Amino acid sequence: MVALGLLSACGPKEEIYAVEINHLRTCSGTPALEGVRYLRLRVTGEDMEPVERYEPVERYVLREGDDVSEYLRRRQPLLPPVPLGKGRVLEVRGYTDLPRSGGRVVALGRSAPFQVQARQAGEGFPGVHVAVRRVDEYVRYGRQGVEDGECASLSLAQPRAAHTATLLEDGRVLLAGGFQSSPDGRDTSVSQVEIFTPLPAPPGPYRPQVGSLSGLVEAVVESAPLWAPRAFHTATLLPGDKVLLAGGQVESVEGSLPLRSAQVLDLVSNTSTEVELKAARSHHAAAVDSGGRVLFVGGVGAGGEVVAEAEGYDPSTGQVLPVSTPVPRVGMSVMPVRDGRNIAVVGGSDGTSLRPEVLFFSFQAGSFVPVGEGARLREPRRDAALVPFGGPERLLYVGGNASPGGGEDARFLASSEVLSPGAATQVSPGPQVFARSGLCAVTLPDGRVLTFGGLRYDAGAFVSDSHAEMLVPGKDGAAPALLGLKPLDRPRHQHSCTVLRDGSVLIAGGVEDTGTQRTTLDDLVIYMPAPLD
Repeated sequence: MVALGLLSACGPKEEIYAVEINHLRTCSGTPALEGVRYLRLRVTGEDMEPVERYEPVERYVLREGDDVSEYLRRRQPLLPPVPLGKGRVLEVRGYTDLPRSGGRVVALGRSAPFQVQARQAGEGFPGVHVAVRRVDEYVRYGRQGVEDGECASLSLAQPRAAHTATLLEDGRVLLAGGFQSSPDGRDTSVSQVEIFTPLPAPPGPYRPQVGSLSGLVEAVVESAPLWAPRAFHTATLLPGDKVLLAGGQVESVEGSLPLRSAQVLDLVSNTSTEVELKAARSHHAAAVDSGGRVLFVGGVGAGGEVVAEAEGYDPSTGQVLPVSTPVPRVGMSVMPVRDGRNIAVVGGSDGTSLRPEVLFFSFQAGSFVPVGEGARLREPRRDAALVPFGGPERLLYVGGNASPGGGEDARFLASSEVLSPGAATQVSPGPQVFARSGLCAVTLPDGRVLTFGGLRYDAGAFVSDSHAEMLVPGKDGAAPALLGLKPLDRPRHQHSCTVLRDGSVLIAGGVEDTGTQRTTLDDLVIYMPAPLD
């Protein structure tokens, strides 16, 4: 643990903020502060100029048994004054040496936004917490309460793949549903819902009662009947920190059965409200517009048929809404665009041919209707990843395959396309990538995109992929760039990737398929990308 002080000033008044920096115990990877000689402490906010300072790491090491108050008195904080106000963020970087001497960043952490305010007489020091992580490594953190000399990696309560991972407003991640494979090859649907709470733990009613230096995975409710088992469903964050789990499929002796059921999870009251969709569907797509309304399109229905019927859901009324325009697609992606006023539907197949048309829907007169002129993909594809790229008004559509059925004849694509859904949507070629479909892609706060894993065809069999990439948007008209990252230590597909509040990525579960052996994973891996500057 490391402690430092932040000075805040309002005229002649100054206040001290104690900062606790956790360099977390790891079961894999390099310890966060190994080889670190200097820390860069930088505070930013929307209405202030950044303030920063470099200090030797030894100056801020708080050893076990030290008195914090005595430590703060002995080690006077050296950061410049930080203006009073909300939305302050402390970033801590660990350097091997000073940058002017060739030092490089090997550790990084960011605090949750906090408020700098005048402290009343007699009040203790307010605290700001930062978890420092090693950059460019796949790290598994140790569980709390394990004796010295042992290291039990933090993991899911049970293996799962084809689940959903939803970032909540307080920084936690809701992991829901999925399936797991048994040794005899049969798949079983998962009913359990879990929450991953990273450190620093969020304040308010969601804060766990028991802290953990590596994050905490906790069951929302242990009662299984509350959560219907489902996989290949969608999870949509609604206003008020509620989550809508919709559709999907359940495994039975009769095979995979698509679901019409949906449920709204209220994580504050630990309640669930049932919703009935108009069509049973799995492998579909869903997105929420700026008004909180959800559009469902496509998917696989009864008998393996492609679902043509689209529908909506309005959380303000709890009603499922008919959509008159059919969207018969599977393997497509959806994304809110134009400040959330529209929802774009990109790619996919109608079961017999790939669909190049990019569709846009807007909520008008009580339902979703098609609007404006769309565009056409340069290279139609399905099972690709769609994410914002360099800003909310530019999308990256990456990877996928060029087979309408996505079966044995799948031709995996090594290309990507950039969509600019402005007044007139434009489609331009993007960077080349490793050829695979079903890859997991996320957008970082600075606009970069990371991709992890996926599915590829090798030596006559579909196998999980371990590639990871960083795609960097071009500036001032320059072409975007591709950077290869360290491969995953375990190849996987049907996993989830979630950007946490500190800019790291949580990679959870999935399937590791070697072509001869298929394993459902229960691991939780965190990857912290190196900063752009």
